Amino acid sequence: MQAFVAAGGTGETRRSESLVVSLLWVIAAILLIAPATHAMTLAVVTKHVTAGAGTFVSHEINLTGPFEPGGSDELEAVLEKLKARGGTKPGDSLATLSLDSKGGALEEGMRVGRLLRQFGVSTIVRNGKRCLSSCAIAFLGGATRGTAGPVADRQLEIGGRLGFHAFYAPRDGDARDAATSRARGVTEGRATSAIVVAYVLEMGLDPEPIIRALVRPPEEMTYIETAGEFMELGICPVALKLPRMTLAERASNICNNASQGRLPAWPDLVNEYTPQEAKRLLLGEIAYQAGRANVRGGIAARLQQVLRGGRGTDALYAELAAAGLPLPVMRAKAYYFEMPVAGIRKMACMATLTPDDPAQYGVVLITHTGLAKPKQSTPAECPELFLFGHEEVIN
Repeated sequence: MQAFVAAGGTGETRRSESLVVSLLWVIAAILLIAPATHAMTLAVVTKHVTAGAGTFVSHEINLTGPFEPGGSDELEAVLEKLKARGGTKPGDSLATLSLDSKGGALEEGMRVGRLLRQFGVSTIVRNGKRCLSSCAIAFLGGATRGTAGPVADRQLEIGGRLGFHAFYAPRDGDARDAATSRARGVTEGRATSAIVVAYVLEMGLDPEPIIRALVRPPEEMTYIETAGEFMELGICPVALKLPRMTLAERASNICNNASQGRLPAWPDLVNEYTPQEAKRLLLGEIAYQAGRANVRGGIAARLQQVLRGGRGTDALYAELAAAGLPLPVMRAKAYYFEMPVAGIRKMACMATLTPDDPAQYGVVLITHTGLAKPKQSTPAECPELFLFGHEEVIN
């Protein structure tokens, strides 16, 4: 009896063992059939698009899962195949990379970002998806192939989440205690932050918004939410609804963004000018600076003649704009905003608007040293970003 039990056990024991064996076979089968859930996955969706007399292909690569060593190699192989296939519309990106990942290895994120610039692949985070940590680092590499090199092409659909945070090294198992281990990790993370900043500069971006995220605790995520943050990182919002606002409010926001928030969004202090009055005001600023520089004759004399009531305002304005002065294209409406600044004569702004087309506007800053281009701009594909306040949350 004992020998029987040792060999096969009781009937109840044999049934339990049989059930365990069956479950093990089921688990083994699942592991063989199901893809690993921890690895990055890439799925390519190709569409045929008719444009003019031609038919072209567009590719969207859906990237999901964590960034782990080897994932960038898989992406590079996919991009090489798409490049060899050809058929995309001239001037378009090779593909669009749609990202949905919580992050992973920082090195992989930077390598993916560099691949995107190399191949001319735009990036997007869609509504309901998230791209965090090293995924957000990779996102910054989004670009289109331009004749003079890669052109930034990054999109964030309203409702999608793009988040940055500080990076730190894993805890040191040889450390005396957890606090020492974490402190060492954070110290090494500071060195890593320098590498991240260098990468951001390589992507052609102002690193300031990333630095703000890197100086916060590693467990705190900094999400891209305000209009100013979209502009700083060269990101176009997708499905952004324009608010209803007066032309004065629109002009106030344009000036607020052009000055990177130094001019407040105060529409009550915005004064309306006719296009002709606006031109004369800006020519007056040029004449003022010419006088300070003791410039005589030539263009200075012509400025004085026009400002004294002579003809030729339009011609002189066009001539100076063509010569490179930052004079805005004059639209149907013009708004002027002046804000005194301590110790400085003034800072002012002129915004020119097209009432029935919010995306058509011009803007110039007026500082104590003369006319100046906006301190920041929007991506060419989404000029409507300037219609929102610099600190306004849009996502």
